[in-house]
Amino acid sequence: MSVTSEARRPPTAQADGGPTRTPSKAPPKTSGKKVAAVIGRIIALALIVFFAVGPILWMALSSFRPADELFQSDPSLIPSRLTGDWYREVFEGSEAVRWFVNSFIVAVVTTLVSVTVGTTAGYAVSRFEFPGRKVLLACLSVSYLFPAILLLVPLYLALSALGLVGGLFGIIVAHLTITLPLTTWLMKSFVEAVPKELEEAAWVDGLGYFRSFLIVTLPLLRTGLATTAMFSFILSWDEYLFASVIAQGQNVTAPVAMAGFVTSFDIRWGAIMALSTLVTIPVVGLFFVLQRYYEKGLTAGSVKG
Repeated sequence: MSVTSEARRPPTAQADGGPTRTPSKAPPKTSGKKVAAVIGRIIALALIVFFAVGPILWMALSSFRPADELFQSDPSLIPSRLTGDWYREVFEGSEAVRWFVNSFIVAVVTTLVSVTVGTTAGYAVSRFEFPGRKVLLACLSVSYLFPAILLLVPLYLALSALGLVGGLFGIIVAHLTITLPLTTWLMKSFVEAVPKELEEAAWVDGLGYFRSFLIVTLPLLRTGLATTAMFSFILSWDEYLFASVIAQGQNVTAPVAMAGFVTSFDIRWGAIMALSTLVTIPVVGLFFVLQRYYEKGLTAGSVKG
């Protein structure tokens, strides 16, 4: 019986010592719940993209829409014909170039100061213990608990006493009150993600605190610098509340100038759509340029905080 059963048993290897044959496994079956979950995620992402991109797409297309189609009761997404009349009206009938130059100067200076001061302050509160450190961190956290409009009156009175109301420098100072707490807190998280042992090794080699920061730590903060710079630029570029109160005359920024197209007699929707599209282009372009740093920054900066 044993000889017969051994003879009927299927061979598991070749006679010459070849590889062992293993029975093929059937591919795993995808359950209906997994398919439904995938479809649900796709639908959710599609809705998010629609509500995020839809208004921007509608704004951009409306800026090229003829005047007779802006107020149709049944508007279509795609205009019947494209026209550049609204852009011509913005640039020929106003000081649009000066508005964008003002916005660019304010946003760039605000970004440079915010990133510089925020990086050094974030490094200090991350690496050193000094009197008032916990109070400073608490102030940075509490500063975003209050709406910006609560700061408007005291900030205006302070800038007025210093003679800064009406100029670009006053707008920059006001924007720094918004961006500096954010950049300092973000850079603190990025600095804490850098191992302190690297700086200690530099100290042993004779480098001081400042040189070790410049030579060792700062190059490792490229992702954090790009992320905080992008946030600072966008916050300053799009800011309206403080700029609308402080800016005067020829020193208005593009978001503030947009309100000039709304009067008690008329609302020039086409010009508003054209100017809004122009204001959005630098923000979208900056995001695409710094996108890879932004994605890394969301994860690296959230490791410690």
